[in-house]
Amino acid sequence: MILHGAIISPNVRKVIIACMVKGIDFDSNMIVPGPELKQPEFLKLNPLGMIPVLEDDELTIGDSNIIMQYLDEKHPENALMPTDTKERAKARWLAEYAGTALFPCCGTMFREVLVNPNYFKQPTNQEVVNETVDHKFPPVLDYLEANAPDSTMLFGDNISIADISIASMFVTAGYGGYKVDENRWPKLAAYLGRVLSMQVFVKCLETEKAMIKTIMG
Repeated sequence: MILHGAIISPNVRKVIIACMVKGIDFDSNMIVPGPELKQPEFLKLNPLGMIPVLEDDELTIGDSNIIMQYLDEKHPENALMPTDTKERAKARWLAEYAGTALFPCCGTMFREVLVNPNYFKQPTNQEVVNETVDHKFPPVLDYLEANAPDSTMLFGDNISIADISIASMFVTAGYGGYKVDENRWPKLAAYLGRVLSMQVFVKCLETEKAMIKTIMG
């Protein structure tokens, strides 16, 4: 099984964490977002030109949420989906919400605060950062605060695709210096602390240090 993508991509990270939870071995093909994703060879794997992409024998699929659900069905041990039908739907929805609403905010922080000034030697667009922090993040975090559990994970003691999806985005935002205000969003901040303290996240982030160091120059 081959996973294509850069390990510090939040969506690639989601699949890596899922594999770690389930004890699935895979080979990694490092592809950094950029021109390579639009090359004919990669577009044969994913015509959308996006990472991650998973190759598993004759199967080739993209989209991190779909990949995680595929792995969960193929390897049912340490399930990443709740058993209740409504909770399974909610898990899918929150994973989608993380990708659609949360990712743009977190990606902006990562790009403007970390990547542009350190790797591309371009100034941070502070106006964009302020707009993201002051106006774009708050309604997204308000929704997540309303859905954050008082203890454990979103659906009990076991980590789910929703937990992985949400926490992975905040890792990316953290690289850009963003931290959830625990006074304004206390349940969300405490919940993220629980998820990110799990050994699978700790170990995964340890492997990302070398790439972050490269970006920092």
